[in-house]
Amino acid sequence: MKSFTAQQANSPQRCDVLVIGAGPAGSAISALLADKGWNVEVVDKDTHPRFHIGESLLPHSLPFLERLGVLQDVDKIGIRKYGVELLSPQHTNTTTLYFSQALDQSFPHAYQVRRSEFDQILLRNAVEKGATVHEGWRVTKVELRDKDTSLVTATDNRNMTRRWEASFVVDATGRDSFLSSQFGGKQRDQHHNSVAIFSHFEGVRRHTGLDEGNISLCWFDHGWFWLIPFKDGVTSV
Repeated sequence: MKSFTAQQANSPQRCDVLVIGAGPAGSAISALLADKGWNVEVVDKDTHPRFHIGESLLPHSLPFLERLGVLQDVDKIGIRKYGVELLSPQHTNTTTLYFSQALDQSFPHAYQVRRSEFDQILLRNAVEKGATVHEGWRVTKVELRDKDTSLVTATDNRNMTRRWEASFVVDATGRDSFLSSQFGGKQRDQHHNSVAIFSHFEGVRRHTGLDEGNISLCWFDHGWFWLIPFKDGVTSV
């Protein structure tokens, strides 16, 4: 991470695109735009690698990963997922749906990945394409002005302040939904309150052969749970 003087921090830096968030969405759009010659600045409150859930990818992510140029890297860190196993306490038999038998059979597998590794691959790719990444900076305000640019303010853990003047601002903060929260558009759904509890385990029994990397989904009276196997033997539950 670069260091800046107070004078530099208070002087807005001009860029074409300011991306808030360096998760998969933020890193992907940053790589694509930077590869086209745009001046892209990425600001993320965390530093990579960092833990995150959401480890089970879908088959139609493969052509996009290939377009980004990271498919081979993802194949090295992920375990191939050829289908989905469905089960419940109310049914004796399980059902496995294979991607090779889907309506579109172009992509017969996907991947299970550790998000810390997966996200770092995507972010490193964005940097290699020309994007500038600022980790450990939390965006605190986006001022949408009548001019052609917006003013973005961020602070770090030392209370240093930086500002960017951007032609376009991309909110890639996921569930944080920064812009929606800032402008009062984020509201809780009173009819769909749910919670997820998760952890990683070693020694969980898993399938063998082609089914080793499949995700298992189990429905029960109070909800559902998943088992996602990783390449190193750990299982996300």
